[in-house]
Amino acid sequence: MKKKVLFAIASVIVMLSGLRAYALGNELLDIRGSFFQEYKALKPLLTESKDVILLSSMQDSCIVTMTQLDAYFSMIGIYNAIKKEDLSEQPLNFLISWLSMMKNTTDLNTKSLIATPRTIAPRTKIHKDKLLNYFGDLNVRLANELNKLSLLKEALKRK
Repeated sequence: MKKKVLFAIASVIVMLSGLRAYALGNELLDIRGSFFQEYKALKPLLTESKDVILLSSMQDSCIVTMTQLDAYFSMIGIYNAIKKEDLSEQPLNFLISWLSMMKNTTDLNTKSLIATPRTIAPRTKIHKDKLLNYFGDLNVRLANELNKLSLLKEALKRK
């Protein structure tokens, strides 16, 4: 019930403010939620598991990923505030650069998870596998977003 009320309030605010809510319909927002849920699921394991260092690292990677996505959503908000007549390549270059950096970070997180020892607790392995799937999914979504921005940049060059 609370979620519905919050969603309705947020929708009204977006409609009244006249902002284009690019991030709300963005598939990257869904993956951010997955990382948040995984972060919460890892928290109780920290006190129970022998894999505390790995779990802490996994939690840190969730936080960093969520923070990077939040920063991207903020950039999209700034980008959407630019009038079409004033649009230049520079904002697109910033977005493309940020997404490329996120993709590199995701690759690094994936490599780190793959390199973990095979002798980890079964519950830790379940969460490790989930994170590997989330990072793989994020990489695909980042590549899609980079493609969209590249097409927009090309279209801007043609004008």
